[in-house]
Amino acid sequence: MNYALHRTKADTSKGKPPSNRVGRSAARLTTLLLLLGAVGAVALLLATILPVLVVEADATVPESFSQNGWQLHGPLLLIFALAATAALLRARQGRQLAMLAVAICGALALLLALLTDVGQIGDSGLLPGSLAEGFVTAGPGAYLELLGAILLLLSGGLLSMLSLDS
Repeated sequence: MNYALHRTKADTSKGKPPSNRVGRSAARLTTLLLLLGAVGAVALLLATILPVLVVEADATVPESFSQNGWQLHGPLLLIFALAATAALLRARQGRQLAMLAVAICGALALLLALLTDVGQIGDSGLLPGSLAEGFVTAGPGAYLELLGAILLLLSGGLLSMLSLDS
């Protein structure tokens, strides 16, 4: 008698062939995460030119008191956005280190915003050249800076986790 093990193919005669729903769902999720990362990079680019910190007062305040992302951080937001974009293009090809780089760009941008910008929101004092008191509020660039950083961090982190499962 031959006691050798015989390998047989999976029996699909009693029903439908195995579904590829999991593969399609993972591809859709990957595409969604890549798009969220791209939105995050665009948000960081916009935060570079839009007012991040805005000075408000009862008196007329010159726009020179408001500061955009470039005035506050120099080219850092631009560098993070461009590096994240390059990493997203590589992550699209399945490169796990690129996915991690997207998350790192987001983490660095978030750290930059939290350590520098958020601490200044709510500050008050006398405006130079007048006796009017002014206070600092968050401009649209501050919200975009935080949104972009969080989207990059989540996108890169979740892409990395998703690639570990496959």
